[in-house]
Amino acid sequence: MHLIQPRPFNVRQTLIPGTVILLLIFGVLTRDPAGPDYLHWRGYTMGTHYDVQIAASTLSQAGARELERGIKDYLRQINQQMSTYLTDSEISRFNETSATPPFPVSPSFRRVVERALHWGAASDGAFDPTLDPLIELWGFGRQEPLTDWPTEDDIRAALARTGYDRLQIPDDAHIRKVDPQVRISLNAIAKGYAVDGVGTLIEQAGPTNWYVEIGGDLAVSGVNRTGDPWRIGVELPAAKAGRGEALYGIAHITEGSLAGSGVYRQWHTMADGRRYSHIIDPRTGYPTDHDLVAVHVWAPRCVDADAVATALIVMGRDEGMAWVETLAQVEALFFQQAEGGEFRSSASSGFSVRTGLEPLAK
Repeated sequence: MHLIQPRPFNVRQTLIPGTVILLLIFGVLTRDPAGPDYLHWRGYTMGTHYDVQIAASTLSQAGARELERGIKDYLRQINQQMSTYLTDSEISRFNETSATPPFPVSPSFRRVVERALHWGAASDGAFDPTLDPLIELWGFGRQEPLTDWPTEDDIRAALARTGYDRLQIPDDAHIRKVDPQVRISLNAIAKGYAVDGVGTLIEQAGPTNWYVEIGGDLAVSGVNRTGDPWRIGVELPAAKAGRGEALYGIAHITEGSLAGSGVYRQWHTMADGRRYSHIIDPRTGYPTDHDLVAVHVWAPRCVDADAVATALIVMGRDEGMAWVETLAQVEALFFQQAEGGEFRSSASSGFSVRTGLEPLAK
């Protein structure tokens, strides 16, 4: 999902990836021609891009630059805490220890783990932050992609080292391994948490009309620079389409968050041509294998939308739809793909109301 700028709509006139790179290199604070009260920052964090826009800002130039610095510092801090690719990160140090006494962690790290365990229990294990051994086994971590299917013994051994109930939060300053072999990954929830955190920084600085996106997960408040709800492009899960080239519709939202999960852009192919998804079912140890290829979730907080989206992809459409209808203030839009390649969409009962979704004419 991505922001559609308030101009005459054309599905091919979307953000140019190169502009993200240029703005990151020069680190500029851009002020849109629409007026000096519009702020826009882009950059790179957590292995992906971020995009922050503030409309009707009353911040001074100095205040805007202070907020920009605060956002960059915050995102660096989150990355240092939760990136498994940094050997000295908080999560890497936790994963490398085999000790089971309480492990001291930062407040942000503990809060993310708390939400991850919440959604692990709420989804009966469809969401699991201890999935790292299976992620590595299937070649989606730091190791090279697989050339052959893991054996059942390999999968059982990895499953024996996973389970959200093997992780505990004994107090506000620690987390604890029940099993010394537990390793965690927060990739399916950390971006959403960071989105919420940037939104909080903006609110604390004063602005109330803002848009924050990190790698397609986003949250908004208020209205855009024309005084209208923020317009968010909802993509069809077309694997070969570029960003904004295959839009299903436009959401019009003034509050809450949207996060998505899908299996149509990231996969591995075996030497024999077999392809498998990067979404692993924690309950079986195998990649998901059903016709649900993408899901978009609305929730008040992006940390929750992010986790729920992953759980729904694991569950599949029917189980996922039944589950999301039991959740308060959570809605979802599902995309299934038939063998012929055509897509079929379905939404939970409140998705259109929450998002103001406007499907594009076929």
